Amino acid sequence: MEMILMTVVGTLIEDVARVSGLGDKAGTLIGVLAGFMFAEPGGFMAFREKFCAIGLGDVFDSWIGGHPNMRYTNGNEMKHAVGFANMRVIAEQTGLPESVVGGVMATAVPLLVRAVTPAGVLPAFLPAELEYLVRASERAAAPVTQACDAARSRFPRRWRWLLPLSALALLTYCGLQGLDTLSPTSGPGNDEHSPAG
Repeated sequence: MEMILMTVVGTLIEDVARVSGLGDKAGTLIGVLAGFMFAEPGGFMAFREKFCAIGLGDVFDSWIGGHPNMRYTNGNEMKHAVGFANMRVIAEQTGLPESVVGGVMATAVPLLVRAVTPAGVLPAFLPAELEYLVRASERAAAPVTQACDAARSRFPRRWRWLLPLSALALLTYCGLQGLDTLSPTSGPGNDEHSPAG
């Protein structure tokens, strides 16, 4: 039985690699996406609701196993369904550029949904055959997450207010300097060519 499940996951990885052009990164992408689909309260149903909320529920339902005709979405629709902040996280965890994640997900998510719903039944939990991919993608994402955290910690939050304040002070200073150069040095009556009164 385990060999059959591994074959399903292997086929899924091959299919995603083929249609997305990711090659060896396809397994990481599937692990990240599977983890994301089931991570929120409500699990897979909550993930489906994201698509229903933007009017793509019928498209999502076409991905469910047993449905004869899969319909597709594009990268922008995927970004709107999943959310821009989540796309950024998925990009970080997969190591893919943020600019391509939506398009890659538009090809991978339908295949993953079909794989986790082979009999047309929406799963309540992450299927066991995908757990190892999720764990592997979490381990692979750990160095990326640590690097991002380290970069953020180099500029602590308590000092972030200093940059806009410095810009404001500089603008104020430049503005005051500009007023000094515009003020006349000789006014009416101080001009030696003006008629005496």
